Amino acid sequence: MKKALLLLVFTTFGYFVQAQTTNVTFQLDMNTFTGNFTTPEVNGTWNSWCGNCNPMADPNNDGVWTVTLPLPTGATVEFKYSYDNWAGQEMNSPSAPCTNGNTQFTNRVLVVPTADTTLGVVCWGSCLPCAASPTTANITFRVDMNEFTGTFTTPEINGTFNNWCGNCAPMTDANNDDIWEITINLPIGDTLEYKFSHDNWAGQETNNPAGACTNGNLQFTNRVLVVTGNALLPAVCWGSCLPCGLSSNVKETTTAAALRMFPNPAQGNVTFESEEAGALQLFDLTGRLVLQTTLEIGTQNISLEGLKAGLYVAQWQGQKSTQSLRLIVQ
Repeated sequence: MKKALLLLVFTTFGYFVQAQTTNVTFQLDMNTFTGNFTTPEVNGTWNSWCGNCNPMADPNNDGVWTVTLPLPTGATVEFKYSYDNWAGQEMNSPSAPCTNGNTQFTNRVLVVPTADTTLGVVCWGSCLPCAASPTTANITFRVDMNEFTGTFTTPEINGTFNNWCGNCAPMTDANNDDIWEITINLPIGDTLEYKFSHDNWAGQETNNPAGACTNGNLQFTNRVLVVTGNALLPAVCWGSCLPCGLSSNVKETTTAAALRMFPNPAQGNVTFESEEAGALQLFDLTGRLVLQTTLEIGTQNISLEGLKAGLYVAQWQGQKSTQSLRLIVQ
């Protein structure tokens, strides 16, 4: 009888000890992370910093990654966020309140509570949530009328964002240098088409569909812009993707399409697929050469590291063809 009772006590105690874990849900906001990653993960004292054995998931694609783990109730654990099996890891401040204060191995610290809990959403490398991202941006459009040969009173901008309304978005020239501008608040992430006109559609620019800043439509050739944040656009010449008087090698002509580029928009890297060997130059919209390289037949990845977000002109000179492509860097 005593043996049976003792067995019952040990069995109950063993079950009690085994049950002493708490489900902790970790939440990591990667929306402001500027590098490249595939899968974030949580590494800590409970998994011996194993790498990718506790991967996180983002099922609703909102940039906030989560994982729920059973951790020893009452234990003090250290952890940090990394990605792709330690391909990268966050760097936290040892003076931050959620860390251990160790200047060499700075980890987050958590005392595992007694009840299942969901930790607050934190930003990569921070104890705090990411700052709220703006939803709109101020874009300043500028057109240079110095080489315009007709007569006009007031240039204006018309586009998908104002339903091509005519003169509802007139431009101004405060310093009388004949470079007209207007600042418009637009939703971030929008892809818009537009063109410059004057005096309520009394005249409008005729753009080259091969131009790197246009949509390529032969019938309705408009300029294209992807809104990524506040921007002061270059002062372009009426009817051109380039500044007036620019003497550069940038051309707005295209022959046989021997070069393909993807993805576009691109971030981090862009891939070129060429049917012939040749030279590639990348210009920003001021005409400044920002990158040049040679391409062989086949597929090559080109790093965009160091390039600011915006529109660029990829000028290709192959053995038998030339080509201009517009590249949007995010």
